[in-house]
Amino acid sequence: MTFIPEKKDELEAPRENKKDLSHLFLMRSRLVIAFTFLFAAAFTVVSIVSYNVSKSFILKDIEVEVQEVLNAHASEVDQWLKNMISVVSSSARIIETGIPHNRMITPELLSNFGSNVFFSDMYFSGANGEFTSGREWKSPADYDPGKRPWYIAAVDKKRTVVTKPYIGVESGSPEVSVAAPVYRKNGSLRGVLSADLLLSTLADKLDVVRVRGKGFAAMIDGSGRVLVHQNKSLLGKDITEDSEIGDAVKQILLLKRGRIDYGIKEKKYVIFTIIPSTGWYMGIVFRKEEINSNLRYLAYRFNQIFAVSIVVVLAVSIYFAKRLTLFTELLENEIEVRTSELRDKVAEVEYLSLTDPLTGIANRRKIQSILEDEVARSERNSTPLSVISIDLDHFKRINDTYGHEAGDNVLVAATTSINGVIRSVDHAGRMGGEEFIVVCPDTPEPGAYFLAEKLRTVIESLSIPGAGSITASFGYATRVPDESIDRFLSRADSALYRAKERGRNRVEPG
Repeated sequence: MTFIPEKKDELEAPRENKKDLSHLFLMRSRLVIAFTFLFAAAFTVVSIVSYNVSKSFILKDIEVEVQEVLNAHASEVDQWLKNMISVVSSSARIIETGIPHNRMITPELLSNFGSNVFFSDMYFSGANGEFTSGREWKSPADYDPGKRPWYIAAVDKKRTVVTKPYIGVESGSPEVSVAAPVYRKNGSLRGVLSADLLLSTLADKLDVVRVRGKGFAAMIDGSGRVLVHQNKSLLGKDITEDSEIGDAVKQILLLKRGRIDYGIKEKKYVIFTIIPSTGWYMGIVFRKEEINSNLRYLAYRFNQIFAVSIVVVLAVSIYFAKRLTLFTELLENEIEVRTSELRDKVAEVEYLSLTDPLTGIANRRKIQSILEDEVARSERNSTPLSVISIDLDHFKRINDTYGHEAGDNVLVAATTSINGVIRSVDHAGRMGGEEFIVVCPDTPEPGAYFLAEKLRTVIESLSIPGAGSITASFGYATRVPDESIDRFLSRADSALYRAKERGRNRVEPG
């Protein structure tokens, strides 16, 4: 309401109003200053945190993308090399069973054998020194096939092998050979069939490997010799003792897959994986300066945003300082806290409903949902999908003998081993008790068998305190078109039961 002073106070009223306005102005000025300072400080902290979070996401996103690109190209190279090995092996068997005399092995025949792969030449050397080239290459007078790396490797290993890199006499360039021994019916050596793969062919195949236009692909064999590298002078060389990258190469040979930071003159890192068919290693190498260029641009943009925001904050703080109340601020803070707590509780309940509490992997409900999604994706994209059923052998005996705590330790150790072997795109889940399942997208039957056998070997090698060694039985199945999920899983389970019936600690197909 409006206050009307008494007549006697009329002369003093203006002086009192002026004092009140001055006091209000002072209070508001202090509030504006405090609010502006607090807002600026909070914005600074948020900007710094946001930059670090964005930086972390950028680096993580790049690493995930690199791993996906690497896995795709490594799988492609692996299939490519498997095809080459298969061609040489099958051609050697054809010679053994269908071509009775070495003189019948002609350049045309050898050329036809290797026509569908990237060999630079395919050739045969008899045990008596006769030599035939698919490209009709004439060897020098002093050329002794029996002393060449491909001949020695095939004879020593008595199977199809991929040699270490060497300088080819025919090409004059670094190359590797895929060589297979050929035997007579009485078991004596008849000769060696071999095919050359130029390292330049591998380099051309991997030259397009980039991630966001950065990095380059490199490849070494199982002893640390360079097969593909941006630095051509390293091709064919053993770099395990190189002062710049030798230690990194030794770690690669030890770890098989992962990420390693290295470099003295220039900081680099490599994300790498093994190529199973040959034991070679493929990696994508980055200069850290390449990645940091993205972060510098991010920092520049944050600084721009910060400068503009400070100006806006000053104006906004003056406007809203007159309208904010302590009660409103406290109420909003309380609502935010309660909402955050509720969100955390909802997330916790959802996590617990989909996760096995002992092992931390997906429970039956979650893995069934994942399988439904992967079946839909497999049908949509016409890609292979496999599942592996796993059952720990004699688990009840472990519980009865060592107690349930030891049984829990066994389940956790088995889960850790499974997670350590499967790919990032695979999904592991616990179906209940000692039963597990692995869903393997984009995995044909041979890949499922390979993974199951690898899991079997890893679990067999475990030694668990308080429980000793354990084994597991495996059944796997690759989905056929239009097959129901129940039928799909039933085939894998049936294969698992066969593995149990046939002695356990084995892998059976479904």
